[in-house]
Amino acid sequence: MKVFNNKHEKGRHFEEEAVKYLKKKGFEITATNYETHFGELDIVAEKKIEHLIVFIEVKAKEKFTGMHPFEAVDRRKQRTIIQCAKAYMMENHVEKVFVRFDVVGIITDNDEVEEIEYLEDAFQG
Repeated sequence: MKVFNNKHEKGRHFEEEAVKYLKKKGFEITATNYETHFGELDIVAEKKIEHLIVFIEVKAKEKFTGMHPFEAVDRRKQRTIIQCAKAYMMENHVEKVFVRFDVVGIITDNDEVEEIEYLEDAFQG
């Protein structure tokens, strides 16, 4: 069982697991933990051949809670991610690309990754 000093450290650990997973799926990681004045983007990734930029939220939940990680990305969280994505695109002069919002759901057991699920096009911007 992993031991984390705080929630922030735990979150970063699972975001790193998500990055490994995404790289195996062919994504180029452009940014992690990108701060805007609206909030933070967990992962920004690209598939340049497809002219696609993907803003990815990472959620991890212990399986005993009975809550699926995807459920934690509610409408309020979606609005925040969309605002952050717009800020990212303006700050980095990103244009003429397709944009998608995805979620990586990590189901854990005693803070160990049990399963990673990936939801493409989880919501619209």
